[in-house]
Amino acid sequence: MSEDSAAKDEVKVVDTKFAALKKLNQEYQYTDEDYGKKMHAYLYLKYIHLYIYGMKMALKKFIPEDRPTPIKPSGPEYEIVDDLIRMSTSWTNYKALDPATHSYHGKVLRVEDAEKFFKVDRDINLPDLPKTIIPYEKARKAVVKNPDRIILTECSCRTVLGDKGCEPKEVCMCIGEPWATFVMEHSTLIKRREITQEEALEIIREQHEMGHVQSAFFKDSQNDRLYGLCNCCNCCCTAILAQNYLNAGIFANSGYLREVDQEKCAQCGTCASVCIFEAARIEEGITVNGHDKCMGCGVCQDKCPNGAISMRRNDPAVSEPLDLDVLMPLYQGL
Repeated sequence: MSEDSAAKDEVKVVDTKFAALKKLNQEYQYTDEDYGKKMHAYLYLKYIHLYIYGMKMALKKFIPEDRPTPIKPSGPEYEIVDDLIRMSTSWTNYKALDPATHSYHGKVLRVEDAEKFFKVDRDINLPDLPKTIIPYEKARKAVVKNPDRIILTECSCRTVLGDKGCEPKEVCMCIGEPWATFVMEHSTLIKRREITQEEALEIIREQHEMGHVQSAFFKDSQNDRLYGLCNCCNCCCTAILAQNYLNAGIFANSGYLREVDQEKCAQCGTCASVCIFEAARIEEGITVNGHDKCMGCGVCQDKCPNGAISMRRNDPAVSEPLDLDVLMPLYQGL
């Protein structure tokens, strides 16, 4: 390659990165609050391995000692921002302890509802969803521009656990703009690649078969919006560990609860072994529903060998599904 060609390629890379940063910048207002959100989003998306490491270390003293210790990402780029990431994760962890200030949370989706995000052919515009769907004060907008732009990334929760993290590691999806383009151009410290909607559907179906839970994630720094869909396990996922051991309330129920047909139930314990949220248990020969913890993911329904479990709609006044088939016509008049 000639020096001129190399120089042109370098300029092209710089221009592409600048365009991605400009697109991110345009999503925010020129206010002090939005400036803080924008900087937080930049740090979170670009240095997410270090960010999740910081969250895991804060959580470690509250979870069983046999859980693997996260490995701190190393390298000069991480060293430069180490203090900034510590401040960001400290603030996020502090706010996550109180549901009234949650700024980082997930909506559990049945796999049927998760699939719908990868079948839409137009922008999703569900602003300020009701609290029956997303029961938080902040980050309740399911607004996805260009939903067919999907970036598959390695899960930071799994990756920072090294060899002890679950496989496969490439299971997190950043969806829509400007997040997808920013991650592709600036999140160079993580593995990532663009995938099609068909590939995304295949991944979430495989992960559901493995007993992992599909969750749509919202964050205030991401302009109070949905920005990704994850496939979560209870051995690696930082948010689920906080939910199970700190009762942090990071996740919102899917809008469904499990019901057990005691006549079909053989008390085999399969549901208890696969329940990521520790809602299923057997007491005195009876399978208990555990609705206080049930997030309605539907994994136990599909894993029950006797077909004894079904999912019923939760009380609409308490929890409703994030169902695009219902909500898009309602909000967008389709």
